[in-house]
Amino acid sequence: MRKFKALAFDVGGSVFNWKDAIKQALEEVTVGTGTEVDSEAFAMEWRKNLFLVLKEVASGELPRMNVDAVLPIALERIAPDFPQLELDDTNRRHLLAAWHRMQAWEDFPPALMRLKEKYSVMVLTILSFAIVADCSKASNICWDGIISCESLGHYKPHPEAYLEGCRLMGLKPEEVCLVAVHPSDLMAAKQAGMGTAFSAPQLDEPDVPGMTLPDLPPRDAYDYYAESFEELADIMCDGLDDWNDLPVA
Repeated sequence: MRKFKALAFDVGGSVFNWKDAIKQALEEVTVGTGTEVDSEAFAMEWRKNLFLVLKEVASGELPRMNVDAVLPIALERIAPDFPQLELDDTNRRHLLAAWHRMQAWEDFPPALMRLKEKYSVMVLTILSFAIVADCSKASNICWDGIISCESLGHYKPHPEAYLEGCRLMGLKPEEVCLVAVHPSDLMAAKQAGMGTAFSAPQLDEPDVPGMTLPDLPPRDAYDYYAESFEELADIMCDGLDDWNDLPVA
């Protein structure tokens, strides 16, 4: 089994529950108005268009920007699909703020505490630094470091995003294991030379053309495979104290 010095967590969907945060914010702006909006469809479309706009940023069709700048563009693009929703400035601000109020999955904080005893634990995300910092504080999560693609030259899944993230950690790609629930993210990290740890997703994600894999990789495509963060901590921490080259946090 491969040994790693650091874990790099994807967080959007993997750690933080974006869908319920958006659905709750949508319900808050429509309560008492008699407006009926399919909150599931709204959340899925907004999330999907976040990635579609990011693809345009990556291709140079749009200027370089972080996710806090991408989200309003994605919101405007889906607005015609929900004409019953009145998106005035107040409602827009409230909906956008939802991304800064995402809560961690219940089983994650205790698993993180265990993993931090054995590894350096970082974030490697497309989300803005501000989003990760705000959501982490709200869930009482403390990372060893946060690396946002907004400060790199590329966004995941571009190979250089993973390589530059590892360089900022002062480590080689083979010394870092990406932890995520998204197979496409993990397979891109694997191609860049990183390790991979899959934890089963706790929500559905939208299909994004060019990003969603047509077939799910088999279990043995990952270095670690777990059905929960608790199980992942069990697997990744078990017997580690017996290794002579114990990773240094």
